[in-house]
Amino acid sequence: MAIKPLKVTFTTDGSGVYYDPNEPLMLDGLLGWCLAPLHCDSTFPPSRDETPVDIPLPLGRWHLDGQWGWCASALFPEGDAEFVTWVRKRFRVNRAELVQGNPNLSGSVYHDRNLPFAMNLATRWVGWALGDRKRVEQLLRKNIRYLGKKRAAGHGRVVDVKVEWCEQDLSVLRDGRAQRYLPKKDGLRVVRPRPPYWNIVGAIPCCEIGEEIAFPNG
Repeated sequence: MAIKPLKVTFTTDGSGVYYDPNEPLMLDGLLGWCLAPLHCDSTFPPSRDETPVDIPLPLGRWHLDGQWGWCASALFPEGDAEFVTWVRKRFRVNRAELVQGNPNLSGSVYHDRNLPFAMNLATRWVGWALGDRKRVEQLLRKNIRYLGKKRAAGHGRVVDVKVEWCEQDLSVLRDGRAQRYLPKKDGLRVVRPRPPYWNIVGAIPCCEIGEEIAFPNG
């Protein structure tokens, strides 16, 4: 397996991607999702407080302060075309038989309401990695059809994936700023340093993506 610096570019159809810059899509998280069926049993995904399987990825590793993770950045949109859209959240009438008593249709979970969603109209989403180009491209092309949430509504459809060699490794740092979550003793974000990021087992204080941070050989 030839481990070299990579640039990964997703091209989407322009329908908009649900994108929260405070919780961006992570490239190693996407690869972990692609490989989960090969390494996890029928109980996948685990509960949020159950110890997850560390799925081997075709990527290099970083090590810092006794922790390790995969050399893969977050996904960043090329261009800035953010807007807020609204999704109508309705009471699920077909589940009404599970409700005891009379539901309050003017509030709580039974209330029909509009929910705001941040969308981004960028059509190119770029990530950086240190890994096996052929294997990374194979996994992403075969398995990633959409980016972000609200896929059922047709948002975030991927029309092309390009993985190419690049001269500089930008998977962890770029101009002294973090490209991903990294351990930081006084960090305000508490998160796992590797996927699955929604799991709380092994969560530690980390820096924010884009924050200046000292890193060995960085």
